[in-house]
Amino acid sequence: MSTYYFIVNPGSKTGKGSRLWAGIEDKLKSSKIDYNAFFTKESGDATKLAAFICNKHPEMKRIVVVGGDGTANEAINGLSDYDSFILGYVPTGSGNDLARGLGIADDTLTACENVIHPHAFKQIDHGMVKSFDGSINRKFGVSSGIGYDADICYSAEHSKLKKALNKIKLGKLVYYLLGFKHIFSNKPAKAVITIDGKHKHYYKKLIFAANMNTVYEGGGMPMAPAADPTDGKITVTIVHDVSKFRHLLLMFPVIKGKHINHKGVEQITARKIEVETDRPLMIHTDGEYAGRSNRVTFSCIPEKVRMIIK
Repeated sequence: MSTYYFIVNPGSKTGKGSRLWAGIEDKLKSSKIDYNAFFTKESGDATKLAAFICNKHPEMKRIVVVGGDGTANEAINGLSDYDSFILGYVPTGSGNDLARGLGIADDTLTACENVIHPHAFKQIDHGMVKSFDGSINRKFGVSSGIGYDADICYSAEHSKLKKALNKIKLGKLVYYLLGFKHIFSNKPAKAVITIDGKHKHYYKKLIFAANMNTVYEGGGMPMAPAADPTDGKITVTIVHDVSKFRHLLLMFPVIKGKHINHKGVEQITARKIEVETDRPLMIHTDGEYAGRSNRVTFSCIPEKVRMIIK
């Protein structure tokens, strides 16, 4: 049997990650699983740990991430030699969009049981976002957006309200609250979006472009109902040229994925999506602030990772 390497964020779920890990560890020991556990202490640690495991342990192995979407994103960015491991995920975050999009159980012990005794695997895509100036170069598992949705992610990342809501299990509510707030502060940009290097789309007022690998982002919003994490493509949802009032009204249908039927909303699936704007806009990867740029490409990398789904 392959050795298990766990990358654990003990600070996930507003500090409850340590307690959740204790329950997972009890299950591993009672099941007599051979495992090694590595713990993150600060931002970027999961990337370093994933790279260390891939580079120092060339044997076939199972790498399991225990944390939220941010921890999973960091780990994804450290992975290499995709044929040498199987990836598992035990979600312990507040949003858990990666688990939701892949159909992984959000209950900690159920997800752990599935990792130990898997019944289903899938070959999963990873997206990649790159800025033309080289300042941004990151993989993503859920989504990477430019504009309004990245503004929300940046604010949520620095929000005291999110921490308070997490304590009462309402952490994802912060995305909706900040979403309403940023409607009135957001400044659209002129943009050209090029699809697969051929088809150009011009927008006078781009509000955001959410490039999705899975369906959900922002704590369960089905931003791109057509997204498929196994098709080798990215599905971009573009919101453009709508008034602030109409943007406000779109907040309600997006909860059920009905926004794509509205004027000013487009959904396009492609292998490569280039976005060029008239000024630098914020960019996020899996809900984490990635930087600012006025010219970026979003694509699906050729390698697929074999993941434990259930």
